[in-house]
Amino acid sequence: MLCPAQPDGQIRMELTTRLGYRAEIDGLRAIAVLSVLAFHYGAPLPGGFTGVDVFFVISGFLITQILAAEITAGTFSVIGFYDRRMRRILPALLTMLALVLLAGRFLLMPGDYATLATSTAGAAFGVSNFYFLNHTGYFDRAADFQPLLHTWSLAVEEQFYVVWPLLLLGLTRIGSRFALATILAVVVAIGCAASIAYFSVEPKTAFYMALPRAWELGLGALLAFLPALPRRIGELATVAGLVLVATGFHVISPEHFPGAPALLPCLGAALVIWPCARPTLSGRLLGLLAPIGLISYSLYLWHWPIWVLFRAYIGNRMPDHTQAIVIAAASIVISTASYRYVEQPFRKRRWSAPRTVATGFAGIMTLFCAAMYVESTDGLPQRIPSAGLAMRSLAVMWDWPCKEVAIDAIPGGYCVFGAPWKTAKHKTLIWGDSHAQHFAPVVDAINTDSERSFLVYAGCSAALGNGHDIFPVGAPQYPDYCRRLHANAMKLLRDDAAIDQVILTSNWIELPARIDGKDDPAAGVEAMRGALTKIVNEAAVPERRFVLVGTVPELPLSVVECAHQIHSTLLRAPCSATIQPADERLIRQKTDAIDAMFVEIAGKVPSVSAVIPAERLCRNDTCDITMDGEFLWRDKGHIRRNLSLQTRRDFAERIGLTAALADGRRDAAAQPGAAGTQTR
Repeated sequence: MLCPAQPDGQIRMELTTRLGYRAEIDGLRAIAVLSVLAFHYGAPLPGGFTGVDVFFVISGFLITQILAAEITAGTFSVIGFYDRRMRRILPALLTMLALVLLAGRFLLMPGDYATLATSTAGAAFGVSNFYFLNHTGYFDRAADFQPLLHTWSLAVEEQFYVVWPLLLLGLTRIGSRFALATILAVVVAIGCAASIAYFSVEPKTAFYMALPRAWELGLGALLAFLPALPRRIGELATVAGLVLVATGFHVISPEHFPGAPALLPCLGAALVIWPCARPTLSGRLLGLLAPIGLISYSLYLWHWPIWVLFRAYIGNRMPDHTQAIVIAAASIVISTASYRYVEQPFRKRRWSAPRTVATGFAGIMTLFCAAMYVESTDGLPQRIPSAGLAMRSLAVMWDWPCKEVAIDAIPGGYCVFGAPWKTAKHKTLIWGDSHAQHFAPVVDAINTDSERSFLVYAGCSAALGNGHDIFPVGAPQYPDYCRRLHANAMKLLRDDAAIDQVILTSNWIELPARIDGKDDPAAGVEAMRGALTKIVNEAAVPERRFVLVGTVPELPLSVVECAHQIHSTLLRAPCSATIQPADERLIRQKTDAIDAMFVEIAGKVPSVSAVIPAERLCRNDTCDITMDGEFLWRDKGHIRRNLSLQTRRDFAERIGLTAALADGRRDAAAQPGAAGTQTR
């Protein structure tokens, strides 16, 4: 009934000659790859990505069926197996990698191009899942902009191919087919349970790594040792399996995957794949999709990088419906060409196994060297005129030297600038998340007190960890992490009276709808009010001032991307790096409720000042996004840390931060009971 995962034409050829070709397998492969394409291209198919799990089950079945037949016949050869795998996988993969790397030369900014080069090297060696596990974090380029992100699943399969033939060779010596099937069933069940449990602890690792996914391939392998189903039962099994797969496409969401939801596509695929004694009607109908299944490997390889590179061309906006249809058509055309002119010739070529392996390794090393050259040059920055070099990558725009210092009262090391922390007469705690980090250079630029030290305490918003939490997808430990950080910060404030200034800043606009998991923005704002007021009350000491700094305006991504590339010579569609009235209104809608709450607290609590960047930067239906000739934003929600000294000073003056910090120091020196300020 069904067929492979990352498409397997080599397997199909051998089944034709040894085990009987099953067109319905190519049909299932077509469903799997089209679901992935639909998901990636923005179709309303939330679980379409689970087509990859269908691929895993199919591959496990087909590879095992072939290996078992060869072992039984006494014709199994390890080098012969790897010869077939290399001829099947490498030609199309290396061709895609080389052409995408070449296209990046004309489409990607240096930082993104260097990232592409590194991921190219990982994909060529079949370890890209390790790369993306470690390089799709908060400040790395979002997964949506990684042209080779999809190769993680190929890496999982390739790692399976490395170990499974030898394991199976050992297992076949155990005894009967029944004993082998029993052992595999137990191992698959244990692996599935362990994967589900592991997902609750390390969801990202459970997603990318081969071991937590091994049970899916093992489930397919188990099917190769099960007896064929009677036709009537097989008919029901196929229909039930397709229903399970389709249900998974519609009800599963990435936020809770893999985990237990992975059972839907995997069990569904297994029911379809399970061999039948005689062909079934549903199987024949599924076989009508076989032509798409034939090109599914190439289609899987090409559909994602084409999409991402086109997004780069249009400023990383989402393509509209018409563009998505055109991209899908182009992907199918390119995939058909890849199947006919790359896959087929290499699959049919009869080289000796050692020659195939040597040629494959030579191709991998050639591509690896080219990729490492691009990476070693930081993405060929000479492609960008000097005026644009300061914005050539996210890393460069975040670059700002700050010494990491160990603080006696709290564990870990923290960015400290100004006077030495231990001996400083005056101290400022900048407490927040990444917004504490992006404001640090601005605060440094306006500091005039040589006896003041600044500690950047970044990790969690101050509004979290004291009875209120958020629950980010894929980070189950985040609430506990924030509680520890909050407790340590409050201890520091209690123990160190020299801290006479506390700046509280964060990406506040993300909290109201997420705090405590209630999806109630109004209640979220009130929870934040209570949390911040509690901090002020509990940490209050004479002469200590608090400054609440609102979120900087969150710009449309298209505006940011356009501004970053305005000085580049890359291939780009025309774009506009300006804020339109509709954008300004949307920006203010996100910040107004929180900003009003800050102003209210500042009006009631004498020791608190409020700085409202959005009100100062967004006026008259637009927002100021440049200053002194420099574009201010690093990404849509953070300002650049590598702005010039004068721009940082002017920015602080514009948003009212300079006045707020100066007023606080004067108030503390003169009369600690002075009224709070509202810097608006």
